Amino acid sequence: MSIERFFTTTFAVTRMSWSNESSAEVSAGSFIGHIQQARPEHAEFVGEAWGQTFLVWCAQDTDVQAGDTITIASGDYSGTYSVKNVQNNATGSNDHLEVTIIKD
Repeated sequence: MSIERFFTTTFAVTRMSWSNESSAEVSAGSFIGHIQQARPEHAEFVGEAWGQTFLVWCAQDTDVQAGDTITIASGDYSGTYSVKNVQNNATGSNDHLEVTIIKD
């Protein structure tokens, strides 16, 4: 059974873009994935507070990068988050990205 059955949350992505010596956040699209609170050990490992650190699982071809901003419009996890890290988990039959995000 595929991990994609857990991908039920929609995430909007914005990214800093530079033009003519100025910057602005622009839309980088959206994707679906699964979000869950990170374990205390993971939060400590990335140097962030437990309770503010979350993991997102999504498809490997998702356009998301460290430094992006992710917004969840509704549900238990609604809010704005900063992308801390993107890890490619390409082992076994459930290849996916694991994205560490921090609640703003």
